[in-house]
Amino acid sequence: MGGRPAPETACLGARVAMARLAPARRAALRLSAECRQRDARARELLRTSDMMDGLEPRDRALTTRLVLGAQRARGLCDAVVDAHLTHGHLEPRVRDALTLSAFELLYLGTPTQVAVSQGVELAAAASRRARGLANAVLRRVAEEDVRGMEAARGRVRAARDAGNAPEVADVALVGALPEWLARELVASLGAGACALALDAMDPPAPTVAANLNLDTEEGAFARLVDAGLRPSRLPWPGCMALGAQAGLATSGLVEETCVLPADPAAQMVSWLAAPSADVDAMLEVGQGRATKTLLLAGANRRLGGKVLLACVDSVAFKSRLARERVRAGGLGDRATCLTLDATRLDARDVPPELRGTFGQVFVDAPCSGTGTMRRHPEVAWSLGQESVCGGSARLPALQLRMLSAAAARVASGGTLAYSTCSDLRAEDEDVVCAFLESEAGRAFAPLPVTDAPCASVLDPASLRILRAMTGQDGFLRSEGGRALGLDCDGHFLALMRKVG
Repeated sequence: MGGRPAPETACLGARVAMARLAPARRAALRLSAECRQRDARARELLRTSDMMDGLEPRDRALTTRLVLGAQRARGLCDAVVDAHLTHGHLEPRVRDALTLSAFELLYLGTPTQVAVSQGVELAAAASRRARGLANAVLRRVAEEDVRGMEAARGRVRAARDAGNAPEVADVALVGALPEWLARELVASLGAGACALALDAMDPPAPTVAANLNLDTEEGAFARLVDAGLRPSRLPWPGCMALGAQAGLATSGLVEETCVLPADPAAQMVSWLAAPSADVDAMLEVGQGRATKTLLLAGANRRLGGKVLLACVDSVAFKSRLARERVRAGGLGDRATCLTLDATRLDARDVPPELRGTFGQVFVDAPCSGTGTMRRHPEVAWSLGQESVCGGSARLPALQLRMLSAAAARVASGGTLAYSTCSDLRAEDEDVVCAFLESEAGRAFAPLPVTDAPCASVLDPASLRILRAMTGQDGFLRSEGGRALGLDCDGHFLALMRKVG
């Protein structure tokens, strides 16, 4: 079956009382194994698994936290477990069990006796011979690694309270990150990396946006109330948190596009990138499933406009979904959804809908997704350092090519917006600066996001959030909102005006 634990001073196996394995942990083990075997995304698997339907609400919540958390911290928990094995190979299901239990000890604060006892039963469910191994390994984790985690968490809290950047090693441990990624995040965020690490395992708050192409904010709010979802307004137009998320999928409100599930920072980016009422045509690059398309159009409508949108994505099935969604979402024939490699936007042989220029161009660039790791737990340990670091990094090079190609479609006096859901400077400020210094970017000048057209309709609370997120360079970074208590993902936005 596998590896032996490092020598113990006493035999602890007999001390662990036999315990019945909780349904939540049994389900978490099966789902974690399925994630590994199918190389599946954990959140999607949880959403579609029949196994979740048979659990009580409390067990369903624990299963979700265990599966997502263990995926998020897999590399770190594997290393912790391996440190307490002298040699040998673990069966994959036994490793799944130990990873889940190590995660629970390190990040969920479950009492040691409960976590170890349940962890032993979890390992025994994977292999009957694993009981003693699991007991010894998990006791060592509880006695040694939990202490180190608590000390690191205390140092990160102290750095946060002092407004200082945390130590890279502490961010890697508390945030369950590869050390290279922790180093890049500290370099990019400074003191903001403290909150990122401390909140890494907290589930994101469920939030939605009113689809202003179909209804008013008040109308959408009333429908959420009627559906029993206990909405509350957040300090941004149309942005609402849900006190009860469980009924959202069955309410019909998402299917009807009455409301749009979207992170608050993503909603802010869409509003700030929206054109003023006098802009007739807009180009959206990286449309995805059209959530931002609907938000852009809704914000423009709030400003009194009725912009026509040409939207491109490189993936054909996303464009097909987007066509259906924009029709259902109230745009009718005002949005055209096309499949195109966005690095070719400056070519002569693009589709006719793209051959002119646009008063507003929005590039929602493909990125590492490091700002969304709470929603996409696989990101941290699947992202390669070579993708974002160094002179030949793949993602920044692609982002710069897309931005340069899209710039050719901006009309004189028009605005170019560039956005990512990355917390890394290499994909954000560095790409924008490289563009502005390039031949394609010399006709552009930075435009502070506080000068975006939508700023004219923001109330004082929304303006306060916007100013907190705006740096001295005029770019938006959402960790400023986190500092004010807004639960949001990491997003970046730069606006540039074509002046030449």
